[in-house]
Amino acid sequence: MLGFFGEAGSLLSAVKKRTRDDIPAEQYYQSVEEEVGDFLWYLSLVASVAGVSLVSIVEGAAKASVHREDGTRFSDVEKQFARKTRPPVDRLIAQLIALSGDVGKFADWHARNRQATTPEIVEGHLTPIMRALMRACAAAGITLQDAAAANLYKIHDRWPRERNEYPDLPDATHEDATERLPRKLEIKVEQRRKRGKPYVFQTCNDLNIGDPLTDNISDADFYRFHDVFHYAYAAKLGWSPVTRALFKLKRKSDPELDENQDGARAILIEEGLSTMIFNYAKTLRFLEGVKPGELSFELLKIVRDFVRGYEIEAAPLWVWEEAILEGYNCFRFLKANKAGVVTIDLEKRSIRIKALSA
Repeated sequence: MLGFFGEAGSLLSAVKKRTRDDIPAEQYYQSVEEEVGDFLWYLSLVASVAGVSLVSIVEGAAKASVHREDGTRFSDVEKQFARKTRPPVDRLIAQLIALSGDVGKFADWHARNRQATTPEIVEGHLTPIMRALMRACAAAGITLQDAAAANLYKIHDRWPRERNEYPDLPDATHEDATERLPRKLEIKVEQRRKRGKPYVFQTCNDLNIGDPLTDNISDADFYRFHDVFHYAYAAKLGWSPVTRALFKLKRKSDPELDENQDGARAILIEEGLSTMIFNYAKTLRFLEGVKPGELSFELLKIVRDFVRGYEIEAAPLWVWEEAILEGYNCFRFLKANKAGVVTIDLEKRSIRIKALSA
């Protein structure tokens, strides 16, 4: 119920931002469609918990009978509210205020009569809310059908029922096998003091990897161990321009890939991404105790925006979450022990850490 009432406010907020900020029209309507999808998700959940059929609510919201033996669709009812042209934003504002009024009536009733809830009463409140939602969608020039489909995609992208369908490794079909990320790697990470400061050194097969790292900040925060985040991206996503650079695996045989996917800008994007997430994680004990499904959805959407235009942009958000959480699991180990052996397996999509042998 909190989510249901809250999403009604989010819909109003999306329109408010349009009147306040210079938001491109296409971006604005995408935002409204996403908020409508979230609101619809909560409406359907409230209906389900109360024992009310969503089909019954949709059919009750119609101006004329639309019942179909093979199943009523949102589109069957929405066409009764459709407009030939998209009306001014003022019309949408009026419809959303009307929607919030209906939601407010339900909220007021629920606050006073929680113990007296019956399916019939809940349906009596949800039906006019559905009707107001359809009018608002018509005023916005979007459809519930599209909003529902986009919301289902978002849920699967972020919270899938099964977490075992990883996307193909980006370089799986790259012709030069010597330029693919190694499917298995074992990297020794250890801290030593140099010129009175702690530095992190990394080796693989007794060869030095990259340069010794410090925190590069006056308030030490152990960022010197941050390469483990790049290894986590490689392990879970099969993507890490930084790891490619460290192991000299840029795909030079394909000039376009070399320049656009493995070049300096891609490396800076990944480094910036790691820094942004790190600054967020510092406020949350470096994500200690955060379980799969709990990482900030807003953070993950920012991550996707960071990598837009690169070969990994379509990777599901739940895979990004796994990469981030498991990377921070390794980071916390290194922070506590100042050394460790990181093992990555791209085929199994795994990254593990263990103590450094004496």
